[in-house]
Amino acid sequence: MTTGDDLLLIAIVTGRRRIRIRGPERLRFALRAAELADLGHAGRIAVGARGIEVIDARRVADRRLNNVLHSLAAAGSPPDAADWLRRTPRSLTNEYLSWLEDRKVVRVRRRRDPGGRTRHEILSLAPGRRRAVLDRLDGVVRAGGGEAPGDADLTLAVLVQLADLARAAYPGLRGTGDRRRLAALVAGGHLASAGSRAGQATDEELAAALDAGADSLTRLLQGELGDLYADFTTGGHGLGHSADPGSWSDGGAGGTGHHGGGGHGDSGHGGW
Repeated sequence: MTTGDDLLLIAIVTGRRRIRIRGPERLRFALRAAELADLGHAGRIAVGARGIEVIDARRVADRRLNNVLHSLAAAGSPPDAADWLRRTPRSLTNEYLSWLEDRKVVRVRRRRDPGGRTRHEILSLAPGRRRAVLDRLDGVVRAGGGEAPGDADLTLAVLVQLADLARAAYPGLRGTGDRRRLAALVAGGHLASAGSRAGQATDEELAAALDAGADSLTRLLQGELGDLYADFTTGGHGLGHSADPGSWSDGGAGGTGHHGGGGHGDSGHGGW
């Protein structure tokens, strides 16, 4: 399971009548950022002023991340991080949903609406898998003086806040305190990395970049995503006009497959 898988599990919520994905349009950009974060934590890429540089093209365990790594390596020059995020395929949320379906984490029914669009109805979700992810998020939000959270958990917490999924993770009045703590942690920059990776690098410049730990990469992605969301929110480009997650599109859209061999990918527009 990747950080993107975990993020999608948090976004899948049970409503009064059905299970749905909260804010899939905003979510897809966070999924794209999660891929960069996972590759960065694995020591495969470095994201900085020079763009997204592949520093180790060896395969990673996840097939989808391998495809992303291959795309980055095949680029003529290091892609700009902001541009990479803005070119997120509209199908990305659906692709992640299909992957969870292949892993038997969710069960999905697809149908065509009168307009020819594919609708995705989530019939069931393995609650234990989602609960395990929420427990990891709790470890960041409610951390005391114990062991520092891991890099992936720190990144997950930041992306949950940026994608406006705090209410999905901590709903209702009972979740108010945790939502406030998460917002304060992310806004105040108080998330501390579990450790340094400088010892893995031989290049001095790379060693200095990795020595900043996961926090540096996550903060960079946080800034890029924040700018992207602000542009789309105020510019009317599909993410709605307010910070209220309920106001955003509840439908994803198909398009060119992002990860290749997506199994259930659909070329038509989709939604939930």
